[in-house]
Amino acid sequence: MTLKNALERFYAPRKEGKKKSLTRSRPERSELELLHNYKKRVVRLGVDSEKLAELDLDNDFFWMFRLSGLLALAYHKFDLVNQTHFDSKLPRPRIIYCNRSTGGYYNRAKHTIGISLAMTVEFGESEFYETLLHEIAHILVHSHAPKFYQVLGSIGGTGKKAPLTLLLAAKRKRHIEANYPVVVHCPKCLRERRYRTRRALRYACRTCCTKYAGGKYDERFRFVLA
Repeated sequence: MTLKNALERFYAPRKEGKKKSLTRSRPERSELELLHNYKKRVVRLGVDSEKLAELDLDNDFFWMFRLSGLLALAYHKFDLVNQTHFDSKLPRPRIIYCNRSTGGYYNRAKHTIGISLAMTVEFGESEFYETLLHEIAHILVHSHAPKFYQVLGSIGGTGKKAPLTLLLAAKRKRHIEANYPVVVHCPKCLRERRYRTRRALRYACRTCCTKYAGGKYDERFRFVLA
């Protein structure tokens, strides 16, 4: 994608949607407020206390300067990318932290980049900048079409998937436990699986049936409750 085409897409007229009531907008929270909220969420979800202790989440003084410092560097990084790759023609976005479990977002209407505070706290500067570049590319290409990855690669992004945070892993675990409460295992290989209902007790382990019964259903490998 050429610079001219990218800029034409950015400055193209946008469809006007329904305006949201200002009274419904949520007040923006500070870095420390988001940090405290993150801590409450991971504790409530039962994340290992030893892992949380390593993050030193109670050290407000450290995190206040750490998080605000990264935001200041993010603006510098955007200016450098803008000058180097786009002749400083992109308007500077607002860059904030958000309460997403990982990754980030670009809000085109507000021209705002949000970066996951949880991911930043857990994985540090490298993932913070990787997400920043990802969202800068979204300023020019809103979707994840091939053009997006062309822009992202040209400004130094890798395009790798955002990491699995403690918060996201705990949320997924809670969801699975709540929605797939029946735990069964194969009497042969002992591998556990989760299902929604006890109907799973009618099934047999496909792996063992394939390995020992030519792929046919075999009662020997019928699931039992774990």
